[in-house]
Amino acid sequence: MNKNSITPLYQQLADDIKQQIVEGKLKENDKLMTELEFSQNYDVSRITVRKAIEILVDGGYLRKHQGIGTFVAAKKLNRVMNKLLSFTEICENDGKTASTEMVSLEWTSASVSISRYLHINDKERVLKIIRIRKSDKEPVMLEEGYFPSKYSYLMGEDLTGSVYSILRRHDTVPTHAVKTVEICYATKEEAGYLGVNEGQVLLLHKDQVMDEEGQVIHYSKLIINPERYKLTIFT
Repeated sequence: MNKNSITPLYQQLADDIKQQIVEGKLKENDKLMTELEFSQNYDVSRITVRKAIEILVDGGYLRKHQGIGTFVAAKKLNRVMNKLLSFTEICENDGKTASTEMVSLEWTSASVSISRYLHINDKERVLKIIRIRKSDKEPVMLEEGYFPSKYSYLMGEDLTGSVYSILRRHDTVPTHAVKTVEICYATKEEAGYLGVNEGQVLLLHKDQVMDEEGQVIHYSKLIINPERYKLTIFT
């Protein structure tokens, strides 16, 4: 630490920790030293350490768990909302590997709300697909999708990859969507699928996806762990 520099000590410390993260010396989920250990190792006050940590938490580089410690944050999967992409494509754009765990695949009767989203009759048969979507083997979201019966060919496809790739192969091209984002709280079942605590704050995305002619392809509910996912929206 250069105490004669015009750069404040807390910023120097924050920059040093950040550099260690960027270079891979500190890896995702590594636990950091305590405030006291930082203070002793860098010969700075605990207030300086606290400010440096706050900067990195705000910047998304670190996360704090009350009573446990401070950890290197996992890099969030970044979804840029300027074009419609599949989860697989989002992962590829971020240099990550997408994978999928199938939970269930079944025919069901559309509820009133589902039929409204799909523009079909109430209780019409729809294909319900529930999957856990992962990025570099870490669960990111629980996906519950509903497709009208004309997409029955999906039953015979490998759904552990990109469904959008399958749709395009069958000349159906998702082009735009109506999306809503809300906050929800993890149920016991959702917590188990996503590896989080029951009651943890999660994101709920509701997607109504259409083709170029405005026909609804599917409606999906995505329960997302915000510690591993972020939205960048262009307006």
